[in-house]
Amino acid sequence: MKNDEVEKFSNKEIAHLLRSMAAAYLLTGVNRFRIIAYEKAADSIEHLTREVKDIWQEGKLFEIPGIGSAIGSHLEDYFRSRKSRHFDSILKKIPGSVFVLMKIPTIGPKKAYKLVRELKLLNSATVIEDLKQACTQGEVAKLETFGEKSEKDIVEAINLFEKKSAKIERMPLPYAFVIAKEIIDYLKKNPRVKRVDALGSLRRMVATIGDIDIAVQIKSHKVHQVQKVYKEIIDYFIKFPKKVKVDNAGEKKASIIVHPNIRVDLRVQDEKSYGSMLQYFTGSKPHNINLREYALKNGFSLSEYGIKPLKEVRSKKLEVGSYNKKSNIYEFNSEEKFYDFLGLQYIPPEIREGTNEIEGALRHRIPKLIQREDIKGDLHIHSSYNLKPSHDLGNNTYLEILKKASQLNYQYVGFADHNPKLSGLSSHQVIEIMKLRNQEINKIRKKSYKVKSFIGLEVDILPDGRISLPEGAIDYVDYLIVAIHSLFNLDLETMTNRVLRALSYPKVKILGHPTGRLLGKREGYELNWTKIFAACRQSNIAIEINSWPDRLDLPDLLVREGLTHKAKFMLNTDAHANSQLEGIFYGVSVAKRGWCKKNDIINTLSYEKFRNWILDIRY
Repeated sequence: MKNDEVEKFSNKEIAHLLRSMAAAYLLTGVNRFRIIAYEKAADSIEHLTREVKDIWQEGKLFEIPGIGSAIGSHLEDYFRSRKSRHFDSILKKIPGSVFVLMKIPTIGPKKAYKLVRELKLLNSATVIEDLKQACTQGEVAKLETFGEKSEKDIVEAINLFEKKSAKIERMPLPYAFVIAKEIIDYLKKNPRVKRVDALGSLRRMVATIGDIDIAVQIKSHKVHQVQKVYKEIIDYFIKFPKKVKVDNAGEKKASIIVHPNIRVDLRVQDEKSYGSMLQYFTGSKPHNINLREYALKNGFSLSEYGIKPLKEVRSKKLEVGSYNKKSNIYEFNSEEKFYDFLGLQYIPPEIREGTNEIEGALRHRIPKLIQREDIKGDLHIHSSYNLKPSHDLGNNTYLEILKKASQLNYQYVGFADHNPKLSGLSSHQVIEIMKLRNQEINKIRKKSYKVKSFIGLEVDILPDGRISLPEGAIDYVDYLIVAIHSLFNLDLETMTNRVLRALSYPKVKILGHPTGRLLGKREGYELNWTKIFAACRQSNIAIEINSWPDRLDLPDLLVREGLTHKAKFMLNTDAHANSQLEGIFYGVSVAKRGWCKKNDIINTLSYEKFRNWILDIRY
C-alpha cells in the first residue's frame, strides 16, 4: 500500500472522516441521534490499538464498539473503493475547509462554518494560514459573537495545532513510561506529596502515548492551608530540571514541555476526592461515555470531584462515599469505593476501553488479570554466544543470564539466540555449530544452579514457509521460536500459509512477535488469525506477547480475540541484554489489556509443568 493510501486509511483519518460526517449532520439539521452515533464511532476508532482497516479485512469490523450496521456498511464501501457515495453525498453539502478548521482545538463545527462563510475561507489547502492572517488583521474580532478575546484564543489554538502537527504525535509506551517515571520520582521527593500516578492512556498502558498526564495527591492539611500546598507543588513541578519550558501554571494544574517537545500535564488533588480524579482521567473516552450513561440511568452525574446524586440516594450508599453537603457530591479517596458506589466491581485501568467491561463489572465477572509476579520464566533471551547468527548477538553470557534470572525470582529461562545464517555456511557447518552450542549450554546445566534452562533458538520463517535451519540441527534444541524477519508485504493468504507451514515443523513451540509490527516505524503484516489461532491450539504452540519496547506484539486486541479461540500465550522480552529482562512488565500490560488471566499464559507454570509442556512430554 502506498504511503498516501496508508494515511487515508489510518485510524486518525477514519476518525476525522466520521467526525466530519457528524459535523455535516449537525450543520444540516439532522437528528441528534445520528450525530451521536458518528461521534461515538469516531472515538472508538481513534482509540483502537490496531488499524481499523486490518480489522475490516478480517471480517470483524462490526465487532468494534460503536460501529453499527449503517456506519459499518458505509465504511466497508470506503475501504473497498477508497470512497463512499454516502459519505461524499453528505460531506459535499459543507465546504471542505470547514472540516480542516475542525482539527484545530476549540474550533467546533458551528464556529468553523461561520468563519468559513463570513470570511470566505474556501481553500482547504490554505484555510488555517488564511484564518491566522485574518486574525492578525483584526477581521475575526469584527464578526458577531467573536470579539478580540476570541480572535486571540483562535491564534493561540492555531499555534498549538501547528506545534503538535510538527512533532511525532504518539510515542511507544516504554519511551513515555521512562519519561513519566523520572518526573514521578522527582515529584515524590516533595514533602507535600503523598501519592503520584500516571493518568490517561499511560495508566491504561496503551501501546502508544500522546501527551503525558500525571496526578498528585497532597498530604492531609487544614482547609485554610490547602491552596498554599497546591501552589507549592505546582511551583515545584514547573522547576523540573529537564523541562524545556513551562506551558502554563494554574492553581491546581500545570503543563511543562520536556525534550523532545513532549507535553506533561499535572493535576493536583486533595486526599478525599483523589480516587474520583483518578477514575475520571484514566478511562478512554468510550469507557467514560459508557460509565456516564450508566450513572445517569441510575440517577447520578460524574465528575473529577466525585458523584453527584440527581435524586435521593439509598441509605446504604452513604457508607461508601464521603458526602460533601455544601456541593451535594459524594467524594471518594479510592477508585474501588467510586465503582462500589455505582454497584460495580472494580475495573482495572488497563481494560477501561469502552468494550464490555461495565457490563462485566455489573455482573461481577471481571477476571483476576495476570500479574508480573505470576511469570516464572522468560523463553526468548539472546546471549553473547557467537553461533554466527543471522541477526545480532546479545550482550551477556549464558551464566550471566542465569544469575540475572535468579535476581528476578524466575524458575527457568530459555536461551533463544538467532539461528546461524544460511549464507556462507553449509548445512553441515550449521549442524556442527548447533552441536557445539548444545554442548556449551549442557556444561552449564550440569552445574547445580537454581534457575533451570532450556535450549531454544529463534528461527527465521523463509518466504515459502520453510524455516532457516537444516533438519539435523533441530536435534540440538529443546524448542524453536519461529518468526518472520523479512518480506513483510505479502498478501494475507500467502503470509498466512507461510506461517502455517512454519508452525508444522518439529519442536516449534512459540510463534514469535506474531504481527511483525514496530511501533511508529512499521505496520504489522496481515494474517488470517482464525487459522493461526486454530493451528497453534491444535499443535500446542504458544503465541508470543513480545515485550520488546518497539513491538508489544501480539497487540492487545488480538490477544483478547485469541482467548475466544482458546489460544495460549507466552510472555517474553526478546532481551539482548540483562537489563532488558526487566521489561517483561510491558508484556504483562499487553496481556492485561487483552483480559488474560494467569492460566492463559504458559510461562506462569511451575518448572516441572512447564518442562512437560515445552518438551512435549504427555501425561
